[in-house]
Parts: sequence; structure tokens; C-alpha cells
Amino acid sequence: MKKTILKLMVALVVVGLATGCGAKNQNTPAGGKNEPTTTAKAKIKGNCHALECINKIETSATVEDINAIMGFEGTLTDEKYNFYKWEISETESIEAKYYSSKKPTIVANIDNDTIKNNKVDFSRWNELKPLISKGITYDDFITYIGGEQGTLIEKSSSSNKYIWVNANGGYLSASFGASTKKCTFASGRM
Repeated sequence: MKKTILKLMVALVVVGLATGCGAKNQNTPAGGKNEPTTTAKAKIKGNCHALECINKIETSATVEDINAIMGFEGTLTDEKYNFYKWEISETESIEAKYYSSKKPTIVANIDNDTIKNNKVDFSRWNELKPLISKGITYDDFITYIGGEQGTLIEKSSSSNKYIWVNANGGYLSASFGASTKKCTFASGRM
């Protein structure tokens, strides 16, 4: 009888360990950046998630350079304008838009829910809005939305576009000159 109970207890412990019972969910963003906060990132195709990839791709990259970073070949989606797309998962992709240039505009497409941040605050939008036409810098811009860094979702040799998503799913995206760091455009649904 004691052996049967001991075997049953050992079996329960093994099942518990195999299924993860009792494991704590940390939900801590990697590196303290605006990255998905799930404990297990979704299965992806290639070497990196969209937000990681966009930071690795230079604005002078060729399609071959991007293929090497991504770990698989992109698909030509627009022959006239020379657009390529790398489908990372059902909710993530990278696009390179060459238009008639050898320097692409790189776009990270993501699900905004993955970067929701309860520290992002749009309550000072009416104060911020008139400053955009005056050329407010990125560092000053973020002081009006809770001091949080934006998530880079688009870059080119001339500008960088960031997005902020609050806890309710409201968002603000803004473009900044690559060299001046001044805001040139902002829009959103706050």
C-alpha cells in the first residue's frame, strides 16, 4: 500500500513538472524595452521578431542583406515600386519599400496589443499638438506622453516613425527626422 501511494505521488510530481504546474508567469519585457510581454514568444519564421529585425536592418540594406538578417527570402509584392515582404508570423512582418531608390524604407508590421503600455499617457495631447509644427524634438515629445520611449515601426534614410500604445489600445504614431530628431508628423486614435 505504501509503495502504491509513493508511486502515485511520484507520478503526480512528474506530471506537474511536465505540464508546468506551479510555474510563475514573469511577464517581464526583455531588456526593458517596448517588446511583447508574453512569457513565451509566438513561434516565428526566421531569425527575429519584427521589432528586433527593424533594429538590425540598415537603411542602406539590399534585399540580399535583409534576407540574411531575416533568415529566409522575402517575397516581391510590388514589382513596379520594388516592395518586398517577409512574413514572420500571422501577426508580424517586415517590409522593404525601395520605390526607385537603392535605399529602402523599412516597415515593421505588428499587432499593437503586443506593445500596450500602461505608462503611456495621451492626456497632454492638446499641449503637444501645436508644438509639432514648431519642430519639437523626440526627447521633448516623449515628456508629453508619459516619458516612455516609442517603438520603432518604420525607418528610412530621412526619418524614423515610432508608435506608442496605451493600456486601452489608443495609439499615437509620430515621424521624426533622422538627423534633426524633430517631429514632422503625428497622428493617432487616442
